[in-house]
This record gives sequence, structure tokens and C-alpha cells, in this order.
Amino acid sequence: MEPIAGEGLDCATLGRIAGGASAAFTPAARARIAEGEARLAALIADGTPIYGVTTGFGALDGAKVPPEANQALQRNLLRSHAAGVGAPMPEGEVRAMLALRANVLATGITGASLEAAEALLAMLNAGIVPEIPVQGSVGACGDLAPLAHLVLPLIGEGHAMLGGERMTGAEAMARAGLAQIPMTGRDGIALINGTEQTTAIGCLAWLEGDGLIRWAEAIAALSLEALGGLNDAFDERVALAKPHPGQIEASRRLRELTQGSVSVLAPRASRLRDALTLRNIPQVVGAARDAGAFCRRVLEIEINAANDNPLFGLADGFVTSNSGNFHGQAAAEALDFFANALTSLAVISERRCARLVDPATNNGLPAFLIHPDATPGRNSGFMIAQYTAASLVAELRMRSIPAAIQSVPTCANTEDHVPMAPLAARRCAFAAETLRHILAIELLLAAQALDIRGHAPAPALRPAYAALREAVPAMREDRVMSAQIAGSAAVLRDMPAP
Repeated sequence: MEPIAGEGLDCATLGRIAGGASAAFTPAARARIAEGEARLAALIADGTPIYGVTTGFGALDGAKVPPEANQALQRNLLRSHAAGVGAPMPEGEVRAMLALRANVLATGITGASLEAAEALLAMLNAGIVPEIPVQGSVGACGDLAPLAHLVLPLIGEGHAMLGGERMTGAEAMARAGLAQIPMTGRDGIALINGTEQTTAIGCLAWLEGDGLIRWAEAIAALSLEALGGLNDAFDERVALAKPHPGQIEASRRLRELTQGSVSVLAPRASRLRDALTLRNIPQVVGAARDAGAFCRRVLEIEINAANDNPLFGLADGFVTSNSGNFHGQAAAEALDFFANALTSLAVISERRCARLVDPATNNGLPAFLIHPDATPGRNSGFMIAQYTAASLVAELRMRSIPAAIQSVPTCANTEDHVPMAPLAARRCAFAAETLRHILAIELLLAAQALDIRGHAPAPALRPAYAALREAVPAMREDRVMSAQIAGSAAVLRDMPAP
């Protein structure tokens, strides 16, 4: 059972919840939520004007709403804002959204009721997966459309998956033995006014991308072995002469991974320099490491923050209807940055793929890594695998425009700057998934090259090589290439990098 405390949540914990772990509020979080609920009730009783409670929403905030219409206001908010389109979000991302919004409510300063907060975790733990169309959020005021779809089952509307079956939200709640909730106070707005689609997709993309950075180092090391690369490019003295933290760590990893290699050696008279796709592995992978560290820091601040408006201070009685913490600019900028870094890893990996299959650049290997036992011409080897990598890089470049600068004003120009943060998150997720396939192709090629040379990998790389060969045997005669790429990609998905 993972704790939801309104603080201290990290991407790794969120990944476990997305993968099926249950979650529960800590006692302190429950107390804060109850205190915030009581604080809001007192303000309403005192007649204090509160946006979205005593008023309409967005550009309709001049419309007064009497107390007797409060429940209708909150429920209609969910109906009207559930305006998403497109394919349903994957189960893991939806589970992450439920946990993330619960963590926001656990701060206690959103005024949400304990009943509403507990209902989110009850859905999560019951295995209810609300159906959320992936498109439709601009990232301010919050990821409104996807979050509205997320909570529709709480009022018996929308659709959800339960036990692998699609059904109405009302049926899912009933089958799970959960009661619908009335949506009073500001429960409706408190459940949808944040960045949780952005951060759910973004945190899971960061987890995948972070693992792929380590794989990029390992696979690059295999390519160095296959091509007989030089080892002084990642000498510690070189790294310390340009001391970016990521470059220092990437250089250390390359030294560790190639320790004992029979082919990654010191410079010699016949070979003083490598091509930049070999020589600059520490600089490119190191930059991705630094981008990943920045992205994680931003995301973990974001997921432990009060992403909402209005906000209600518990200690000092502060109340504001004019905060902008629902705005996802920080997350959008960080996710765009990380997507760029993952794209750069894909670009340099594809260039090593091209080097490995080209007899003009692969240091004596056969064209397209056709096995010596096979007949060139009758066999094409890995020729088209490099085409696939090139196509994937082109698509990454096509999608390389940052999302965070794409503001299009909404809500009759009252929301006249929006960050398009979910687009940045989706772009980052696409970059990670695409990088995995490009690295999978490089892994296939590097392993084939080592087989042709008759070289065993360096000791630290042998487990990865063995896992690949268990999934995908060496290719002596042409086989269906897509199956081999899929097998290699599965190794990267299922096995931690060496």
C-alpha cells in the first residue's frame, strides 16, 4: 500500500501505483483534508465570495450562484468540462491521474471534502479505470477535460473499464460496491483544476526515458566494441575538463561497461580519433542525464503541490480566488526539454546504426551485417532495419516543436495564456517510446557485429547480450525483421539496463 500524504510522492512510487499498487491517505493527510473542508464550510456560511462556489466558472465568474444551487453547479461543471476527444488513455496513466489528484487534495488547502478525496482512492483500489479521451486539455486552468472525464463515474456518468470490461460509470461504481458522491462545496472544481494529466503522462514518460538513458549508454558501449572504438573519449580527465554532472557520470559508466573489452582500446598510431557518434557519447548521453535530472526535479515539485484555485490557508486563514497554480508551464517546459534530450539520443543512435551496416564505416564488417555463412544479394541482412530507424528519427524531428510556446487563448480571453502542457507530456512519451525502438535496432546490430567478429562482450555487457540472444538469436539467414526488433525492444522494456 503506497502512502498518499500531499508531500514526498516521487515518480518511482507513482510508477508502482500506475502498475497496480494500491494507495491510501496517511492519517495526517486525512486530518488536513478534513480541516480544509471545515475551513471552506465556515467561509461559505459567513457569505465570503468564493470563485466556483458562489460564482460561475471562467468568464462566467460574474454570475452569482446561491447556496441551494451549489450541488448542481459542481455536477454540471463535470458534465460540461468532460469535452475530450480521441483514443482512451492507457490504464497506467489513468491510475496515475487518480493518485496524483488525491495527492493534491491531501495538501488540505483546496477545500475538497474528505468524501470526494477518498472516492478517488476508492476507485483506484477497486480497479475502476475511467475512460478518458486523451485530447482536449490546454493545461490551464488545469487539465480540465481529462480530469472531468476521470471523475464522471463518481456522479454515475461517463464510462469506465472494470475487470477488462467497458461499462457505464454508474455500473462500474455499483459493481465495485462504491457509492456515488453528492459533489457539494467545491468538490467538482477541486477534482479537476490541476495538472494531473500532464504529470501522469509526464512522470511515466520520465521513468521510461530515465531507464533508456542507461540503456543508451550500454548499447553505445556495445557499438564501441563492435566498431573497435577508442577509450580515451571517456577518460575521467576528459570528463573533469568539462564537468557537467551528466557527462562525468556517463563517462564513468562507459569505463565500467567496457572494462575488460578486447576491442575498446587506447589510441594507437593507426587510429587516433573516432567519428563523433563514438567520440561524443559522453557529451550527448550526459546532456540527456542532466535534462532528465532537471525534469524529475520539476515534476516531483509539481506532483506535491497544490495545483488548484481557489486556495485556502489552514494556518493563517488566507483565502484567494486569484491564484494560478493550476497552470502547467513549469511541467511543460521541463517535458519539452527532456523530449529534446531523448530525441538527441535517438539521432545519435541511428547514426551509429548507419555506421554499423555500411562497409565504408564499419571497420571491416560485411555490408548490412550479412552473416559470412549467408549469400549477399540473396540476403539483405539488416539493411531495412536502418531504414526503420531513419524513419523514426524523421518522425521525432517532425514532432520536435515545443508545446510550451503554443498558447491559444481560451474562455472568452479570460484565460489568455495557456501552456499546452499535456501536449508536452504526450510528446515526451512519444519520444521515449520511439527511442526504445531505435535503441533496440542498434542493440541488434551491435550484437550481430560482435557475433560476426567472434568477440565476447565486455563482462558488464554480457547479461544484456545474453538476454537479447535468448529473445532473438543471431541472424544467419534473413528472417522477418519486425519480429527481431520487437524482441529486442522487449528486452529494453523488461530488463534493467546493465
